[in-house]
Amino acid sequence: MKKIGIYVFNDFEEIGCILLYSILKKTKTLKETNILPITEPLTVEFISNNKTTKGTKDLSISVLRTTTDFSEYDVLVIPGGKGIENLLEEKLLLENIANFGKQKMICSIGMGSLLLAKTGLLENKKATTHHKHWERLRKFCIVENKRIVESDNIITAGGMLCAVDLALKIIEKIYTKIISDIIADYIETPRKPIGIRMDIGETDIE
Repeated sequence: MKKIGIYVFNDFEEIGCILLYSILKKTKTLKETNILPITEPLTVEFISNNKTTKGTKDLSISVLRTTTDFSEYDVLVIPGGKGIENLLEEKLLLENIANFGKQKMICSIGMGSLLLAKTGLLENKKATTHHKHWERLRKFCIVENKRIVESDNIITAGGMLCAVDLALKIIEKIYTKIISDIIADYIETPRKPIGIRMDIGETDIE
């Protein structure tokens, strides 16, 4: 079972986080309804340095674990939001992110890539972020005009709605593209379906 941590902080961008979390959790609900042929679903958790964090739109999230030690996770996601600015000088956090990203899959949404850049993880790599911050990110790496950019074990996504693409890419990397496409088809994303329309009953979990 793969364990994914989404690190949230004050003034994080809620939309991308909720989209990512909801889609990754589909591995559980669709397995339970026998739509997804997988052995184990993903475990997905919000983690933070604070018990409760408030996003840019005043949505509060209470986390089960307060930590910046990410060692127990298989994948770490850093979301965007203006609160990233307050994290760029947090030495222990930067060290923990850098150490994690040298060994395991690490991802970002929007401005989250700036935090990855500050750790040095993006040096000589390709990445993306919200288009508003392309020039800023370009000081650290090669910036591509894409919704998501995969560079070795690092996956960066553009603005908040690119979290959908990121979630499906994470699922593809952990399982297969077929599994990712089944979920994409189920949630009706605007991308090419696998050619098989799922028979979705009225009792399926949303």
